[in-house]
Amino acid sequence: MTTAPEYGPFHPDRPGIRKVLGDLEAEIMEIIWARPVGQGTTVREVFEILYERRHLAYTTVMNTMTRLAKKQLLRAEKLETAYVYFPTLTQDAFISGFVGRILEDLLVNFSGAALERLTAFSDPQVATRA
Repeated sequence: MTTAPEYGPFHPDRPGIRKVLGDLEAEIMEIIWARPVGQGTTVREVFEILYERRHLAYTTVMNTMTRLAKKQLLRAEKLETAYVYFPTLTQDAFISGFVGRILEDLLVNFSGAALERLTAFSDPQVATRA
């Protein structure tokens, strides 16, 4: 049985997957998702890509990838002297999961208003004004 990933708190003011992940977590996941399906990634490979963009310590990248594995977003496999990380979900599945979680929360806690707004989106005239 696979454990569901842990999504962070929802930040509606942030773009994309940063709504539920920190900036570095999101950047690492985007790097890993950009790789061919089934191809693992080492901390060193991610570190080298990130280091070109911003000068981070290797241990910062390593600790963040370890945290992503604890959140069930990455799976680590020991290969010789290094760990190889694989995403547990595709990017689309990750997005679908956190959107579903947010919608469920809204429907449970604010069912009337949430249903009213979702229904409004089915009307093209109302949806364009929302």
